[in-house]
Amino acid sequence: MLALLQFYFQLCFLKNAPQDAPFSKSMYYFGLLAYYFVGVFLTSLSQALFVAMVVSLIQTGLLVFLTNILLWVRKTPERYEQTMTALTISGAIIGIAAMPIMSMVGSLGGENIASIVWFILILWEAVVIGHIYRHAMEIAFMGGLGIAFIYMYLSFAVTLRLMKIIAAPF
Repeated sequence: MLALLQFYFQLCFLKNAPQDAPFSKSMYYFGLLAYYFVGVFLTSLSQALFVAMVVSLIQTGLLVFLTNILLWVRKTPERYEQTMTALTISGAIIGIAAMPIMSMVGSLGGENIASIVWFILILWEAVVIGHIYRHAMEIAFMGGLGIAFIYMYLSFAVTLRLMKIIAAPF
């Protein structure tokens, strides 16, 4: 298990490719749960717990849906579990890395530093997602990065819309 987690840490630094990970159904489910719960925790820092749970569920579902569609279009649906495992575990790792940074940002002094740190995290996540999609779909890195930015935009737009709807009563 430690070797697998080390593999996914290296994936977050683009040193490994997702197809090099041994497939494990338990890692697939672990990744989905880790991604969901890290998302719940991060969202709950600024929203009610119920809102955070719903938002994280929608974001996880969007990632599942988009990955299925993209791999179906490229006629490589057999890569779904391995791709999702890479996306969710790397997403959870980046989310965990964001936790202490998010708590430090408030004490570092102001909106400018917070914006810069958050922007760097978003870029890092986009690069990792692009790297994973590039390998899963056998496309150029810039294509994978473009898909990553589209996914992140959709996720952000859906999340904002959803929070306006469900956060109002809370």
